Amino acid sequence: MEDFFQQLTNGLTIGSIYALVALGYTMVYGVLKLINFAHGDLFTIGAYLGLTLLTSMGLSDRLGPFAGILVLVLMVMGLLAILGALLDRAAYRPLRESPRLSAVVSALGASIFLQNTVMLIYGARSQAYPADIIPMTAL
Repeated sequence: MEDFFQQLTNGLTIGSIYALVALGYTMVYGVLKLINFAHGDLFTIGAYLGLTLLTSMGLSDRLGPFAGILVLVLMVMGLLAILGALLDRAAYRPLRESPRLSAVVSALGASIFLQNTVMLIYGARSQAYPADIIPMTAL
């Protein structure tokens, strides 16, 4: 029975993440009438940026594990908001009055640019968050 509740919690957590990503896509498409192909790349940059800040700043050591992760999430959200605004100004805003195909090509180009930037900085292999920084508890 304990495994059932753990798997239920895991499923609700992953489902909530998928719902937030879908909500982001819906909101962006509703406002811009453009599918932002770089949307997922911004999530990836957020994960890698969080890893970098967590390991380099030692927030969990200074503030405790939960407060450190909360501060980290707020920092990453702020930095991604700035990056998203820069991406909008560079790739999308100049093409607002142009044909839709131009904006789609620009969105694909921005996505490829962000993917390759992450690969240049972090390498092509996946990286994991250190297990000793994030507290792991079962229900």
